[in-house]
Order: sequence, then structure tokens, then C-alpha cells
Amino acid sequence: METIAARKYAIIEKVMHLNEEELTELESSLIKFSEGPVSVEQYNREIDEAEAEMDRGEFYSQEEVEKLAKKW
Repeated sequence: METIAARKYAIIEKVMHLNEEELTELESSLIKFSEGPVSVEQYNREIDEAEAEMDRGEFYSQEEVEKLAKKW
């Protein structure tokens, strides 16, 4: 089993290889995560926003995600 230090270094290594867009997305995700639980209203707004993004084609396909992951 990996030590916590090894896990942290693995995360740091992955972050070091992110491009500008990927890093910005990660920062946004971390900020949202650190803000804690959201209200039902906020949750529903986020669902609506995500569905609108999907309708606009703003998402990664499974194949695209797999290609991105191989770069890590």
C-alpha cells in the first residue's frame, strides 16, 4: 500500500503536467470542493448549468478522457 507521502507526490506530478486550461479547471473544482456542502437550490443551478454545457457540446467524450489520462 502506498504511503500518504507517495500519494501526495503522485498528485503533484500529475498537476505539474497539466496545461493552462486543465489547471484552471482543477483550481475551480478545488475551490468549489473547499466551499463545502451546497444548498438544494445551488445544487439544482449547478445541474442546470452542467446540462446547458452538455447541450452546447462542452464536454469530453470517454475516448478524449482516456487520451488525456494517458498523458498523465
